[in-house]
Amino acid sequence: MIKTYFRLPYLLKFIAVNAHGYYLKKKRYSPKFFEILDEYLKIDKTENISLDINKIIDITKESNFYSIKNKSDFFATPFINKEIVKENFDKLVNKKHISTFLSTGGTTGSALKYPVSRNFIFNQWAVYWKFRMIHGLDMDTWCAYIVAKPILNRDQSKPPYWIKEYFSKRLYLTLVHLNEDTVNIYLDQIRKNQIKWIHGYPSILASLSHLIKDHDLVDKAKSLNIKCITTSSEMLLGYQKNIVEEVFNCKVRQLYGLTEGVVNIFECEYGSLHIDETYSFVEFIKDDEVLTQYKLIGTQYHNKALPLIRYDTGDRVILENNHSMCKCGRKSRVVKEIIGRETEYLLKEDGRKIIRIGMLFSNSFNIYKAQIVQHTPGHAEFYIIKTKNYSNKDEKELKEKIIELLGDDFRFEIIYTDKLRTTLNGKVKLIINETDFDKGERTLLYNYVN
Repeated sequence: MIKTYFRLPYLLKFIAVNAHGYYLKKKRYSPKFFEILDEYLKIDKTENISLDINKIIDITKESNFYSIKNKSDFFATPFINKEIVKENFDKLVNKKHISTFLSTGGTTGSALKYPVSRNFIFNQWAVYWKFRMIHGLDMDTWCAYIVAKPILNRDQSKPPYWIKEYFSKRLYLTLVHLNEDTVNIYLDQIRKNQIKWIHGYPSILASLSHLIKDHDLVDKAKSLNIKCITTSSEMLLGYQKNIVEEVFNCKVRQLYGLTEGVVNIFECEYGSLHIDETYSFVEFIKDDEVLTQYKLIGTQYHNKALPLIRYDTGDRVILENNHSMCKCGRKSRVVKEIIGRETEYLLKEDGRKIIRIGMLFSNSFNIYKAQIVQHTPGHAEFYIIKTKNYSNKDEKELKEKIIELLGDDFRFEIIYTDKLRTTLNGKVKLIINETDFDKGERTLLYNYVN
């Protein structure tokens, strides 16, 4: 086993990952970062909705796209989206403030290489760490991060299937090597490295949990005494949360953040989803097509390199009807549910959108993974990866739920499979709505994964 760690390809990967970790630590964490983090922690319980017009004026004053001098100018500014940003990129960008580039997701064919300032990076990572710290995690807490990207050769047939990155204190475990033959080895590594925090996409964590359960390793997983499991990048579905919390016997906490830095939503100790009010200015705009939902519109406070004002994220939320303060004592606004991308709905034949599809799987313990693909209005294919305990009763209950939500006139097929489509960066989308895609685009956007 020891010899495997000194194979040249692995050693080169280890050096590269740790060198990159050192670079990121130097770039993200400076005295200024800790000053900003301390401020976020200090105001965490007291921050409330407030438009900081001075910050908006400051980040747009050198812009060739905006002209904002006061609050009236701000609210007269039209909404923009990713496509408008791409069309007006040269007017929006301010090259002298660029520190680095980030990339937004391209699952709809509209990826964006996005320039950010140093101050933006500090603030983005400060709100991420504030979220982690309120759940008892700190920078000395080692994290097991199951990554979808192939950091090691996918044909590798022997351990190690992980790389330990010392500067950010992360144990990177590869998804591509996680299977029924290796799951016990993964748990051994988590124990050996005294990991108390696990992070990953919800779909990946659910896959790990199902493997643990299917191979009678639940007691071993619980004995790890994991303090907290965090998720990001995908919507956390009910059936995913249920299986992960059952297997590891700890809470799963979700963070919703965007590369563009216009909105950040974090789960508190009591399970409520709070807006980070001081990080950006967030507006809820009623959706005329789906009256129970609100469009999520965000405005940056910190990125002079490419300021975004009244930016339509394309995501939708449902708000709490009860406006009483959360039990945690925070005064920030609370979101009841994050619906996700505007494409995450199913279309009826008459053009009506059906939302909140994730509720179909909220209590489905015997479904390993699920994905819905729609090519034409009024019809969809439900791809299901079953657990070994899945039965005719589960199928009957799923069909009843589909009919109850979508109606008797909605045609559907349940297709049992061992593979689902993922985006090019490894995310598993619950709904792939291809009603507006051409055939060529369908094949370009997705890989297949177990």
